[in-house]
Amino acid sequence: MANMRWVLGAGLVLWALSGCSQPGPQLAPLPDVSLDGLAPTLSERLGPSLEALAGEPRSASDAGRAGMLLLAYEQHGLAAPFLERASALEPGELRWQYYLGIALARLGRHADAARRFRLSAEMSPEFLPARRRLAGALLESGEIEAGLSSYRRLAELAPGDARVRYGLGRAESAAGNPAAARDQLLRAVALAPGYGAAHYALAQAYSRLGMTDESASQTALYERNRLGEPTDDDPLAAAVSALRVSAAEYLKQGVEAREQGRVEAAIKLHLRALEEDPGLVQARVNLLILFGAAGEADKAERQYRLALAAGDPTAELHYNFGVLAYGAGRTDEAREAFRQALAINPEHALANHNLGQMLEEEGQHDEAMARYRRALASRPDHGLSHYKVGMLWMRQRRASEAVAAFREAAKEQSDRTPTYLFSLAAALLASGDRDAATAAFRRARAQAERSGQQALVDRIDEALRAVRATPDSR
Repeated sequence: MANMRWVLGAGLVLWALSGCSQPGPQLAPLPDVSLDGLAPTLSERLGPSLEALAGEPRSASDAGRAGMLLLAYEQHGLAAPFLERASALEPGELRWQYYLGIALARLGRHADAARRFRLSAEMSPEFLPARRRLAGALLESGEIEAGLSSYRRLAELAPGDARVRYGLGRAESAAGNPAAARDQLLRAVALAPGYGAAHYALAQAYSRLGMTDESASQTALYERNRLGEPTDDDPLAAAVSALRVSAAEYLKQGVEAREQGRVEAAIKLHLRALEEDPGLVQARVNLLILFGAAGEADKAERQYRLALAAGDPTAELHYNFGVLAYGAGRTDEAREAFRQALAINPEHALANHNLGQMLEEEGQHDEAMARYRRALASRPDHGLSHYKVGMLWMRQRRASEAVAAFREAAKEQSDRTPTYLFSLAAALLASGDRDAATAAFRRARAQAERSGQQALVDRIDEALRAVRATPDSR
């Protein structure tokens, strides 16, 4: 369908023209749709609906189908006229009113969206997603009291709905009730721990209450779960989502391929995601690492520059570039990238750790220690940061503190665990606890042997021989 353009007018066609005696509703012209400017998959699938509409402009099903496809691919400005036509031709059909409300809301026309959601809710009072979207549209259109009242009624009907609790939290905040907002948002994240938007709103609520530590913690959780949402309970929205092989789906498949070690396949899937949605920054964030793993540093850096040009860079984007630059020996750029990541999210554990490692390499041990501790404040289970803290304590000959740090590191189950246990044994020996040190050496050896780390096994054997050869001073 290259270079194809559909012009779908028929604004004043009357039923009489098709043999009916009564005129139908006047219809606003449909937009001039250029398939060339759309995502390839959308273009292929939209063509038949446009062709059908050109032959029968008063087909509500074809207009609605086109609107749903456009809505699925986030072409909201194009979707709205098609859905408006479908709703005009079949005003009693719930889904056309509802989908039109979604399109209008995403266009920022919240008052118009509220009217459509109200109609949807009146058609089917038991359909809670319509009432939930109505409450949200009221809030966004500035009708704060009406939105707050709607959310409070919904919370009584659906107390376990994380989206309702999130909406009620936002409404309480808009009404000037930060403590009530905090309470509702806490319930939202308890119901859906990976709910990114709720963590962000909760961080704001804590900030307004002057609770800076709690705000920082929620900001860190938001950074880890930016795209996280509760399980969708909206069958009409799910029907739209099912129409799309979306950029998000390609991204998901790409992430799965990366986790399976299929780097080339992961790169192709991420590039396909960008074909569908060139503004999908997360795909570029991931490609930065994927191209780096494939040894294509120039392509990796290009993704970083493109993501920066797109605006709104994430902490993860800067962090990933920092890793790439550090691996290439570009330490100044790596340091700056980690600092930029921390400017966006001061609690980014890995950026704090890596910056700490760079500071340690430069001999700035106190500053490095502070960075490792900052990393552990947001990631208490980060074994490598505990290990680095332990090594710094050993440098200062403070074996007892090192023992505590290495014990925490050794709780991590990974290929590094034998090294952590070996260091724990050395610290125990330095603190004078020979028996505990010997036991730790043996645990380290067993784990190193199981994971095939023969060089470490040899070092541990040498250490054990030295312990046996040294008289017990007790």
